[in-house]
Amino acid sequence: MKGSFTKSAIAWSVATAALTTSNALHSQESARQTQAVEEVVVTGTYIKRKSQLDTSTPLRTYGQDEFSAAGIKDARDLIQSLTINAGSQNNADNLTQNFTAGTSNINLRGLGVSQTLVLLNGKRQVVSSVVTDQGSSFVDTASLLPNLAIERVEILKDGASAIYGSDAVAGVANFITRDTLDGTELQIERRSRSGNGSQDDTNIDFAYGGDLGETGHVLFAASYLDRTSLLLGEVDFLRPATSGFGNPGSYTLSSTGETVPDPNCVENGGIDGGAFCRFDFGPQVTAVPEEERLQAFARSTWDWDETTQVWAEFGYARNKVTREVSPSFPALSTPTVLASHPDNPFGEDVTFLGRPYGVGQPTELNFYEHTTTRFAVGAEGEVSDSVSWNFSFVRAANDAILNPRDVIASNFQAALNGFGGINCDPTTTAAGEGECLYFNPFSIDDPDNDALRDFIIGDYLGDTESELDAIEFIVSGNDLFELPGGSAGFAIGAQYRDESVSAVYDSITQQDGFSFLIGNQNFSGSRDVYGIFGELLLPVSDTVEISAALRYEDYGGSVGDTTNPKLSVLWAATDSLSFRFSGSSSFRAPSVHQLQGAQTNFANISDPNNNGESTFGGNRTLGNPDLAPEESNAFNLGASYQLGAWDIDLDYWDFSFEDVLTRESLVDVVNADPNDPERVVRTSAGTIAIVNTQFINAESIDTSGIDLALKATYDTNLGTFSPIFDATYVLDYEFTSGGVTRDGAGALNFNTVGNPTPELRANLGLSWSRGIHNANVFVRHVSSYDDNRDPENIESIDSFNTLDLQYSVDLGELIRSDSSTALTFGVINATGENPPFVDVAGSYDSRTGDPRGRRIYVKAAFSF
Repeated sequence: MKGSFTKSAIAWSVATAALTTSNALHSQESARQTQAVEEVVVTGTYIKRKSQLDTSTPLRTYGQDEFSAAGIKDARDLIQSLTINAGSQNNADNLTQNFTAGTSNINLRGLGVSQTLVLLNGKRQVVSSVVTDQGSSFVDTASLLPNLAIERVEILKDGASAIYGSDAVAGVANFITRDTLDGTELQIERRSRSGNGSQDDTNIDFAYGGDLGETGHVLFAASYLDRTSLLLGEVDFLRPATSGFGNPGSYTLSSTGETVPDPNCVENGGIDGGAFCRFDFGPQVTAVPEEERLQAFARSTWDWDETTQVWAEFGYARNKVTREVSPSFPALSTPTVLASHPDNPFGEDVTFLGRPYGVGQPTELNFYEHTTTRFAVGAEGEVSDSVSWNFSFVRAANDAILNPRDVIASNFQAALNGFGGINCDPTTTAAGEGECLYFNPFSIDDPDNDALRDFIIGDYLGDTESELDAIEFIVSGNDLFELPGGSAGFAIGAQYRDESVSAVYDSITQQDGFSFLIGNQNFSGSRDVYGIFGELLLPVSDTVEISAALRYEDYGGSVGDTTNPKLSVLWAATDSLSFRFSGSSSFRAPSVHQLQGAQTNFANISDPNNNGESTFGGNRTLGNPDLAPEESNAFNLGASYQLGAWDIDLDYWDFSFEDVLTRESLVDVVNADPNDPERVVRTSAGTIAIVNTQFINAESIDTSGIDLALKATYDTNLGTFSPIFDATYVLDYEFTSGGVTRDGAGALNFNTVGNPTPELRANLGLSWSRGIHNANVFVRHVSSYDDNRDPENIESIDSFNTLDLQYSVDLGELIRSDSSTALTFGVINATGENPPFVDVAGSYDSRTGDPRGRRIYVKAAFSF
């Protein structure tokens, strides 16, 4: 691997105390919290320190008070509010996020959802068993743990492969649980969309913490979410999104090869599209799916003896997702309607270009269920006053049940031939006789069509699973030897990981039996990873501190091994001014899915054999065992300054990301040889059915920018005021996709290795508290950016500005003595701003905009 230099900065915790919602909901924290200064391990290092603020890494911390003040209810809301996040896939887009509905992920710096390492209490979590449409694996942050179990989230905005290994290319998100809760907390919240359409969230959150014996502590938390759906047909920003495969449909005549619309296209509700009868499927696209989510988490710690503490964790999450889609998907198998069909007005065999159910039909329902379990156990102790050790074992699994519904190609063709019906026996019964029915594509209200629905539409069934076993042992100390600035610190350790992924599908799916979703193949794969690592902390003077880290990992096989260094420097120039610099190399090994998996998605394909006309087809991507790790070089230069009541942090960061793993461009494959039977598989009608591609190391991303954070606290006679400002400005975002280098800063970057990258994201907030009253105001800004899909016709996408308001009141011991009750009223996106229009199906950029509109909420919180 290439060595290099990475960013590092002290991103002081922005408004952890400034954005409090008063003491209304403060649980009684255990007596374990004393006034003594304890040494702690913070994200980004294994060496214990007396303060997380005195590190040379850019660490941003979010606590429970900040979640509440900002109206953040789950990981998705937190991620969407981060100015350093770009292109995460947290909105359930039917067209670009097929099997990941109900999940959420994080995408720091727009480097990809696989490039941010997600930890739970400093330990790894299993990746989701479903991948994005681009084939990227990610940790499902929606399945980590209940909100009330979280004490804080530490986000390291720095490459950290030298510390944590693979995946920490863009940074680390570490979710840390509450180890000192003493008492019970209960929160009930109702959140509803206000305006056109309807969408509601009902949340119930519970947490209990207390002593376990004389020397232990136990935490138990649970949460339940009941979420109703929102269809784009309910919103006022949707513009038509039409398909040439509708019902009424279109037909290709066998005699001339000419394509013509259904004779009754417009009369039966279709849209005149020249040779095609088009269908507007936009209103049936789900913007927010229906979800029923249950989460539970338990953690126990206890002192084994005076120098040793043991701990154990158990986590469970289950999310049942229902997503509405079009009445049926397009029949890309292009079935034939025979001349003998009793309703065929053409008098000859014709190819049907459409779908069995369209205009006037109810939406179809797709079902998904994601289940995550995690068990972890560990111990930590002291060898001496200055040397400690830490051991941990994690076993985690994610299982996904996939159940979309699609047209069974053979059954649809049989029904068009007059042999439709579950009880039809074509060997004994003539077409259209007895229990054998004809499907009539020329009528939208033929009763036989409804009777054949369960015969034509079938269940695509898949069961995918991802598993992780991780063992880690670390020895650290803070008195290695003396330097002018103090004692040197160190950490050394080793880690072993066993990662696996598998998928099993039903027989129809394995045989590519569906007309639109095509099918998928069973697969399984696994790998073992061995790593060793070390750190040094060198206080070379009273004002200068140098940190160095090095990690070696061995993946075996063609991936091989890799070594990555990191160096960072902190200079405290004065009591109020400090500077930092850091550099490192990072890497991400190919996922097990990219090495050994298989994936089929539908895609919009331009066919050179058909005058460049676009059509939907399957894109099948197979794992490539010869992939190499992705490599990243980065550096950071920053400063922190205290000016009166203000804390100011400014950082310049730069990433150079090479050998980016991606799918081959299906466009390039088709254009290279549209008649290659191995790569471009066609139907009997000559249309493209499947394009076979594979994962490759081909792309690169170079990005740089500036982070600015300001916060202050003012105590006045009118109360305490706490303003904050947090912004990220992208100076450069250049990437290579399909062999072409593009400037992606301030651009949509649709269907490329890049991500949507507005140049400026900013949050401005003001918190006020006085006595039992608290109020919070947030303004969030995402700058305008360009739709750059057509370089000859670039369209501007408007900026997105929202206003969030909140008021809470502490009602004290309203319920009973020795308790606390608080009521909170708030509104997200108070002005009801729609996501900016983008000329794609759905009318907005699902990776940047938010379709949920104005949401009003009320929350009752109790602690006792």
